[in-house]
Amino acid sequence: MKLKLFFFALAILPSLMGMNAAIAAKSDSCAHCHGTDGNSTSSAYPSLAGQTRDYLYRQMKDFKEGRRKNSMMSPSIGVLSEADIQELAEYFSAQTLVRSKFNADPTKVEQGRKITQDAQCAACHQASFKGLNEFPRLSRQKYPYIVKQLKDYRDGLRTNDNGVMAPTAKNLSDEQIEALAHYLASI
Repeated sequence: MKLKLFFFALAILPSLMGMNAAIAAKSDSCAHCHGTDGNSTSSAYPSLAGQTRDYLYRQMKDFKEGRRKNSMMSPSIGVLSEADIQELAEYFSAQTLVRSKFNADPTKVEQGRKITQDAQCAACHQASFKGLNEFPRLSRQKYPYIVKQLKDYRDGLRTNDNGVMAPTAKNLSDEQIEALAHYLASI
């Protein structure tokens, strides 16, 4: 029995490897900004590795359908099929997130931690801030990206949140956003 299973695995392994190679090839257009494995080397772009599959899928659909706008992302996503979007969401969510280098200020980290407790951020993003389903992973995300997204929610520039984040972010000061970003980028 074990020998049959071994030969079966040998028979299907090349097709499975080909499938993963095809998905990796589709991700090549993402690599310039987000890294080949979803770990962005630029502070301007988020890391996609380890992000929740449902969140990645929804964001790509929102870019494609115009609910979320970005001059670089919208055209890039626009050429993808539904299957491409599903496969890319699966591919990047399965990658391992690498901790980026960020020199967090301990005072701001503590302020940010308190803000997340007061705002009950863990209710959606989970206690570890690793996200769940359509709620994104925030831990280890790029500091500048976190700052930009929170400001965009606060200022009404990002609205594809079904009304969840805007009320939470609307009263945050720049200093509070900075503290939140220090905390989230450091955990």
